[in-house]
Amino acid sequence: MLTPLEQAVVDAILEKPGEPFDAIRQQLAHATITHREITGVGFFVHYALPADAPVRRDLLDVTIGDVGAAFPGLQHGAGFLLFIRDGAVCMLEGYTYDEPWPACTDDFTLHRQLTS
Repeated sequence: MLTPLEQAVVDAILEKPGEPFDAIRQQLAHATITHREITGVGFFVHYALPADAPVRRDLLDVTIGDVGAAFPGLQHGAGFLLFIRDGAVCMLEGYTYDEPWPACTDDFTLHRQLTS
């Protein structure tokens, strides 16, 4: 189960219409979390899809990362990346900008990051 922060991030990343966002939303309805890694400066959430999940082999490998978050006590905030590989959602990464990951992530504000 995703934490409230993780769920809010995934929802924000995937709030766009069309592909690959539609396919990824469908996949996540079937996905389970295999494990979660806490790195000290962020986290990785690894997903698995059952054999009958709607995997789209025609989707290009993509990393989506236009959502950031502000947390009390983090000077530079945090960023997030959602990884799509071989047509399937595989991992969500959260990271800080050279600061320790906050012990409590209940208080956050999401925002769009500028992409170049």
